[in-house]
Amino acid sequence: AMGEAAPKPKASARKKKGDLAFSTTPPTPPPTTTVDSAPRLSATAKGKQPSRATTPVEPTYAQRTEAEQLKLVRKRSRQETHISQQSGS
Repeated sequence: AMGEAAPKPKASARKKKGDLAFSTTPPTPPPTTTVDSAPRLSATAKGKQPSRATTPVEPTYAQRTEAEQLKLVRKRSRQETHISQQSGS
């Protein structure tokens, strides 16, 4: 349940990143999101990485891809949660 609930606020933080830019707390969410989703994305991004690497010219597309990846990670996190524990241990 924790693994499933963790990505949810991160997805919101990622979308609200633009709004947070006006606030005084933009540096806080990005590092947390990157550090937390990096290990999870690494597994999911294995197949997605080439897609994003093929379109480095379009930052908007890359951002959309990350947002969609977070959605996929949210779903896959449930499955990968126990898988990650097995591989990590």
